[in-house]
Amino acid sequence: MSLSFVTMTDRQHADQVLRLMHELYSNETPELGVDPAHFPATIERLLAEPSQGRVLLFMREGVLAGYALLIPYWSNEFGGTVLLVDEILVEKAYRGQGIARAFFGFIAETPPFEAVALALEVSPKNDHARALYEALGFQDRSLRMMTRRLSTAV
Repeated sequence: MSLSFVTMTDRQHADQVLRLMHELYSNETPELGVDPAHFPATIERLLAEPSQGRVLLFMREGVLAGYALLIPYWSNEFGGTVLLVDEILVEKAYRGQGIARAFFGFIAETPPFEAVALALEVSPKNDHARALYEALGFQDRSLRMMTRRLSTAV
């Protein structure tokens, strides 16, 4: 079965990606209280301004099998661009087939935005994802990320 990773450049798969975004936040991390009303704006922003990041589609035999949101930022600490895997989700029907592992292999071979490092967040409840990330070389850092909203406007 063929697997490809394709940058989203139009709205053809937008409804499917939006559905997966809803699934991610309603099933995986409902405690975050993420407002799904923001999801379409994320897609629109990344389509209009690809330098801000991209939606990468996981395509299995021409069917959307998952997605990732990739957001670059410069890091003085790493001396280059860090690529934040802000979201990643594989469709339930495609889980356990090595798609996420293949995605990280693809990113390592052809790093978007000339990234020198990858970063991601993982729910403490998601032992399966954490085990995969650790097997791929991701490590907990001694630092803890903190966030603060600056406004409620989009």
